[in-house]
Formats: sequence, C-alpha cells, structure tokens
Amino acid sequence: MNQKEIMALAIISVIGVVLTGAVVVFVQYQSSKVPVMSGKTANHSSAATTEPVKTEEKNENEENGVKNFQECVAAGNPVEEIYPARCFAPDGKTFTQNIGNEMKLAELIMIYSPRPNAQIASPLVISGKARGNWFFEASFPVKLMDENGNELANGIAIAQSDWMTEDFVEFLATLEFTAPPTPAGTLILQKDNPSGLSEDDNQLIVPVEF
Repeated sequence: MNQKEIMALAIISVIGVVLTGAVVVFVQYQSSKVPVMSGKTANHSSAATTEPVKTEEKNENEENGVKNFQECVAAGNPVEEIYPARCFAPDGKTFTQNIGNEMKLAELIMIYSPRPNAQIASPLVISGKARGNWFFEASFPVKLMDENGNELANGIAIAQSDWMTEDFVEFLATLEFTAPPTPAGTLILQKDNPSGLSEDDNQLIVPVEF
C-alpha cells in the first residue's frame, strides 16, 4: 500500500469518527427534549382537567339560584302587579307567572273558577263560558292532572243553555279527587271533537295548586 492510499484511508476514518460523533450528539439532544415536551403536555392536560370543575361550579350556582316565578316571589323579590305578574330577580332575570293558555284562547273559552294558580280542594266546581262549537251534544270533557302528568279525575262540563250557537255558553262541571303529593297540577278543559281530526283538537290549560 503506497503513501497516498494510506492517507486516503486515514481521511475516511476521520470522517467516519466525526459522523458517528455527530449522530450520537443529535440522538442525545433529541432525548433531552422529550421530558420538556412531556412537561408541557402534562401542564396542558392539567389546565384542561380544571375546566370541567369550573363548569360544575357554575351549574351548581345556577341550581342554587331562582328558577321560576314561585321561587322568585318566595325570595322576596319585587313583583310587577300585572296579568300575568312578573317577578324580577337580583341577577336581572325576569320570571313571568304561568297562567296557562287562557289569554290565547280568550275568544273561545273563559274560566270563572278556579282561576289560574288557585288552590283547589275536592269537590272542585268548575265554571265558565265557551263558544257553542266548543261543545258537542251540550258537553265537553274535563280532567285534572298532577304535576307529574298523572290523571286524578275526569268528568264532563255541561252547557247551561242552548249550545247550538256561535255565542258564548256558560258551563258547569264538578270533579272529586284525592289530593296528590305534588303541590301543583293542571286542570284541562278539552274541546269536544267528534270528528277525531287532530286539527279540530283544542284545550284550555289551567295551572292549579293543591
């Protein structure tokens, strides 16, 4: 082997050593970055896990606050004496008293007793007036439900005069029932619908208390 060949081998050996060293340094550098990245990931995960806690706290605060008209009034908040009445909570929310749908159906049926949100007991006398087409054969069905939708009683409202008219006709009905465990319920006065067609269905909804 001549001198030139020896020098070429020496140069190749040096280059190999340098490359090997560079690879080792690069690998060590990449390895040293892994804990740092893991730490950032852990911190991010920690922040993410605290977010649902804040949401739960917010929901809990909402649950402890006023949720309806009755609770707003019971808390002593100001009430606007209109119909239906409105109660103003400290957080700016306004709660309107539930009176059912009597205002919407005022041109078809009106109830004298019991009035919406009245406290009722058995026997319950129901009175009011309805247009002649609310009746069929001088009557229409009524029923009383508790707050959970369970039927407590049902009966028939009877026209007190000729029902074959487009004018208002007074009616009367009486229901006997056992007071349920729920504090409130619903009285429903159904339009008699001999056709059975859904488009002819209608009902007056009256919230009541026991």
